[in-house]
Amino acid sequence: MRRWVVLFMVGVLFLSGFGFAGQFQEVKDSRVLGSSGTCGACSSCQDFNVGRALVEVNLKIENLTRIINQKEAELHKLYAEFNRTKSIETLEEIVKLEDEIQLLKSEKEFYKRQKVSLELIKKYTRKTPYGVEVLYYKLPKEDELVKQYIEKVHPVRKDVNLDWFIAYYRQAVELTFDEYIETDTKLREAIKEVKGSNATIEDVLKLIERRRGIWDEIYAYLEERDKLQTLKKLKELGKQQIMIKTITGIQPLAYNFGGINEGSSCLSWSCPPTMSYPPLPEYTPVYYSYASPTTVWVGLYNSSTPNVNKFWGEYCTYEFPSTSTDVKKYWDWAIEKANSKGFYAFKDVGSIQVKLFYSGSAYNPNNGEYQESNLIWQFECHKNPKDGKNECWVGSYKPKLPPYPSTVMFDQYFELYVYKYVLKCCKGGDVGNSCKWSNRHCGGCFAPDASSSQNFAWINRPYQEIIIRWEDS
Repeated sequence: MRRWVVLFMVGVLFLSGFGFAGQFQEVKDSRVLGSSGTCGACSSCQDFNVGRALVEVNLKIENLTRIINQKEAELHKLYAEFNRTKSIETLEEIVKLEDEIQLLKSEKEFYKRQKVSLELIKKYTRKTPYGVEVLYYKLPKEDELVKQYIEKVHPVRKDVNLDWFIAYYRQAVELTFDEYIETDTKLREAIKEVKGSNATIEDVLKLIERRRGIWDEIYAYLEERDKLQTLKKLKELGKQQIMIKTITGIQPLAYNFGGINEGSSCLSWSCPPTMSYPPLPEYTPVYYSYASPTTVWVGLYNSSTPNVNKFWGEYCTYEFPSTSTDVKKYWDWAIEKANSKGFYAFKDVGSIQVKLFYSGSAYNPNNGEYQESNLIWQFECHKNPKDGKNECWVGSYKPKLPPYPSTVMFDQYFELYVYKYVLKCCKGGDVGNSCKWSNRHCGGCFAPDASSSQNFAWINRPYQEIIIRWEDS
């Protein structure tokens, strides 16, 4: 019987992560499927509902809590009887009931960890008509997580990452469970020795208390492990969604809408010539129900201010600004990349242009529907030749760069300005194999729009606003 209890607990401990795996697989399989998509082996993934799963888990936790409370009331009575009688038989009953309660607690802790994982999924995903989308930009950055856990764990090594901490907590669980087995063995031996007067009742009670403390340590390690594993899977899936986003069946915004004209179609592998006329001067207010950060593009120019004829190089990143003035990092990274290519003078004679690409849903009054629409902010950085200070400004777009550009923006009107002449017909890349007019950056397609337009927040050039200035350190 004792061997069965130990094996059952091992199963609860080391297989506990798989309970959540099935639910997460449902989220994973339904990531960016169109309305006509299928889920392969997972037949119910489109129906996955985080809220409903949380309700079910909470009910299980409540039920187990009620049973545990009843058992602990029985245990309290046994301890009261033992304090009166000092009966070894009663002590053995106490240990037996402690084991039974611990099994129930292990099951409850498993569901509590599931609850934490589901709450993370709920926080960092959203359900769209086309599947479950991971809000990648909203997930905590890995370096921030690592810093937080370094402070918590104090590892000797500094070259650690998320996987290191997951392995750390996994090993901590295993080592602590070994300690539990050792303590449990001592408890059994102590009960026998009490009968032979070679150990005291106090020794037994101390070992019972120590077993409880060990389980608390194990549960704490398991919670951290599962939390980090969930965040890691969300980060992996979110990155995949960004790279291979192929949402189908969505009508583009703005056919014949407020100055944004219907663009050329591309029916074969040969595309019409890229448009080269100036952008239209019209602008129009557009209501966005949400706009989610997707990708950042940084163009490097061999000129004092960004000049398309002086384009030198580019790089892309998923790291958005954390605040409206958190842009210096793009300049620093540009200098690093320029230096790695031998362009050491870039920091003095070069400049950068940064595009923040957002994917959202906007209301089209032309047909009274919400439709997929891209939104782009652009800012630029260079070294001011007058005072030698570095500076960045939002390429004079209105409204201003949001206070927290890495967060979702809900329920806002944006005045759009259209750049059509820089779009190219893009097949493949980040938007799949369908033909769409897009920016082509870093080998992928950004801001795909079948209406052949780019929806920049409205330019107001005379009122350029510098958002950050600094001196080289």
